[in-house]
Amino acid sequence: MEITMTDGTTREVDINVNALTLFKLQKEGVINGNFLKGFMKEDIDLDPISVLQAIYAAYRQANKEDYLKFDAFLESYELDIENDLAIYFAVISKKAKKQFQKGFYAKTGASTGKK
Repeated sequence: MEITMTDGTTREVDINVNALTLFKLQKEGVINGNFLKGFMKEDIDLDPISVLQAIYAAYRQANKEDYLKFDAFLESYELDIENDLAIYFAVISKKAKKQFQKGFYAKTGASTGKK
């Protein structure tokens, strides 16, 4: 999966964000307890900051060594609400992730690559 930056380049994201990435981002001050509480809620309270934090977490999961710092990322990221919300829900919820993957594969005709 990819996101588009304001200069037209694309960057990979990985919606399978692991605990170590979240821990590093919390230590860097990029995410806080409010974002992490989103993982534990049934009824998700969407706010733009949490959505952007999830996108950045997915970006960092896919770009472990060559990545933009959070502020530089925000400055160069091109918002795409349809894609952004799909990434957010995929990051915070296994159920949403599965639904997103089904929808993505249906739209693109791609397979999961697993046999």
